Amino acid sequence: MIEVRNVRKSFGDKVVLKDVSATMRPGKTSLIIGTSGSGKTVLMKVMIGLLPVDAGEVLYEGRDIVKMDHKELKELRKQVGMLFQGGALFDSKTVEENVMFPLDMFTTDSKSKKLSRVNEVLNRVNLVDTNKKYPAELSGGMKKRVALARAIVQNPKYLFCDEPNSGLDPQTSLVIDKLVKEITLEYNITTVINTHDMNTVMESGDHIVYLYQGNKQWEGTNKDIIFSKDEKLNSFIFASEFLAKAKEIIMMEDGHNK
Repeated sequence: MIEVRNVRKSFGDKVVLKDVSATMRPGKTSLIIGTSGSGKTVLMKVMIGLLPVDAGEVLYEGRDIVKMDHKELKELRKQVGMLFQGGALFDSKTVEENVMFPLDMFTTDSKSKKLSRVNEVLNRVNLVDTNKKYPAELSGGMKKRVALARAIVQNPKYLFCDEPNSGLDPQTSLVIDKLVKEITLEYNITTVINTHDMNTVMESGDHIVYLYQGNKQWEGTNKDIIFSKDEKLNSFIFASEFLAKAKEIIMMEDGHNK
């Protein structure tokens, strides 16, 4: 579990996060959404420890990352997986070498043990027999799945995804959303996703935090969001046609499940 408590962050005179609080739980996909400049990217960087806070706490299982020294942060990051926007694969390395990179960096396991784990996670993201391929030989969706395999290769307790569907077509985006959600549930990971993709919101939004000008404007689930009366949230997310269609789908599902 990750808890953000009353976090404030400024750059010079510009206040980017204003007393933001939220709780991200294991086995759930927590989404941070908002317009450009809302503070969502800064919040994710604060949560990972890439940016210091001006005030507040970021707690991992009750331990404040803000107060950790370099050694403690390094140990914590061994438990963190990161899916970067664009994948951030090494072009000169094969799929196998890319996925093995965190194991080479953070473990002293034998080559055979590391290779076994690499093959396990490649199988999990449906990329069997791609070990010796290079990123240039892969489609955009395959690259994202390689990046996801690399992010989970160390069995992380925490997974951060920065715009995981950036540059992907809608169908491939749904595949990535489904994989992230399944892996989160299977391994009981605390997953945090920074996104503006509304398909991701509806597919994976177990818990959603909407930031507006540095404030936590709204918080809820993907079902709650459909019926939100928050004008700022609705104007950000929904065209009226989409909102009406989404409500219709939710109501039909609820009726079917009764």
